[in-house]
Amino acid sequence: MNTDKQMNSLWELIRDYMRSINFIRHTYKILTSFVGFMYDYKRFLAYGGWPENMKDMERRNYQQIYIYHRLEKSLSLKERGLNHGWNDAYKLLNLLNIARQSGSIGYHDKASKQILEKFIELPENINSEQSQQIKKELEKFDFNSSDIHGAMEYGLNDFEKGKLDQPEDFFLTRYSLREFQDKIVGDEMINRAVRLAMKTPSVCNRQAWHIYHTCDKEVKSRVLSYQNGNRPFGKNIPNLIVVTTDLKAFFSAPERYQHWIDGGLLSMSLMYSFHSLGIATCALNWGQSPKNDKLLRKAVNIKSDHTIIMILAIGYPDENNKVCLSARRPFEEIYSTLEKR
Repeated sequence: MNTDKQMNSLWELIRDYMRSINFIRHTYKILTSFVGFMYDYKRFLAYGGWPENMKDMERRNYQQIYIYHRLEKSLSLKERGLNHGWNDAYKLLNLLNIARQSGSIGYHDKASKQILEKFIELPENINSEQSQQIKKELEKFDFNSSDIHGAMEYGLNDFEKGKLDQPEDFFLTRYSLREFQDKIVGDEMINRAVRLAMKTPSVCNRQAWHIYHTCDKEVKSRVLSYQNGNRPFGKNIPNLIVVTTDLKAFFSAPERYQHWIDGGLLSMSLMYSFHSLGIATCALNWGQSPKNDKLLRKAVNIKSDHTIIMILAIGYPDENNKVCLSARRPFEEIYSTLEKR
């Protein structure tokens, strides 16, 4: 009997100990999450586009993209309202005036002018008083874009050029590779993959991405020292990309997490663009503490307003490779019909 009582007392002590450990662990998770949220919040306050300082060319350009993309959508509609888009047209004209006064003319200033010219020249707009006013103002700007912007004809034949006879052969053959040939991927291939990935959609087409690339051993070592998932193979990664998004592109509270979404979309496009070129990749998570994020920024030249989304290992596959045969969740667990309540 005494032995039973002793055993019960021991189990009670163990349960109390485990409850204490769980309490400490859960409290630690909550506190560190709060620290992380506050770090992201402070970064949004410090570097976000919400102050709308339009003399800053980068912030102005993001605003212009946001506005002129709405005019692009208007230009692309087969049917549009007669009063559609004028508010955006005047906003764009105001930003162009700020650009002219500042003397710093960027790519998107030139794009804005061309799109505004196309908007006022629409058959339903060209003879209006607003168009005449805007046209007169645009004559003050002595810059033009060498690229074509706005809208274009896009037929079914154009669309079907992207169809794959066996899409499964493409999508189901991409695996994360952690061992590569001892061979650097050249700039030409890196640049080609990045250009392909730049077709990725983004909120209001702001394309607030910035990609940092290196094949320098010391730089790779510095970056990977702050990322936990590469330890067994990191030293043999030929090329490394750090995917970031620019907080200046996001203006309001509903967009507080949009940089993560847009950066994630680009990251997946990058992996598929490399796959299409016969180059292997491995996504390296950057779900990091504020401390590690700051340390990485001290170690390499990542701009303060760029949020680090993820790191991508890149290299050529060997003749024979081994990859994780990771289970895919059952289709029924991730798909359901959306219905009203």
